[in-house]
Amino acid sequence: MKKLKIMLDIWAGPIWWCYYDEKTKTYDYGIDIIKNDKEIMKLHQEIQDLFSSYYHLDKDIDDMFDFEQEKKDKEKMLALFEKLISRLNEINDGSFEIDDRETQRIRNL
Repeated sequence: MKKLKIMLDIWAGPIWWCYYDEKTKTYDYGIDIIKNDKEIMKLHQEIQDLFSSYYHLDKDIDDMFDFEQEKKDKEKMLALFEKLISRLNEINDGSFEIDDRETQRIRNL
């Protein structure tokens, strides 16, 4: 069984250990039921875009990440994570285990 790590980092998206195929312009998680699910792909991209928008690479190193905006978007991000985790649980055929490392952190903002 694969462990599907859920966490955030700039330009990485919430589902880790995925590979972006430049030829097909698709993500590959090594798990076909995830790769072929359009709803998961949409949520992955939406969460990635939102989280990456908190980074401002043109600023000083001390304020490169906009913590205040992340706090303002807390409910939106939690709603996206709820949809993502719910969909992953819905399609899970026992081939993966979800290791969610973000939802509680976001709740604590």
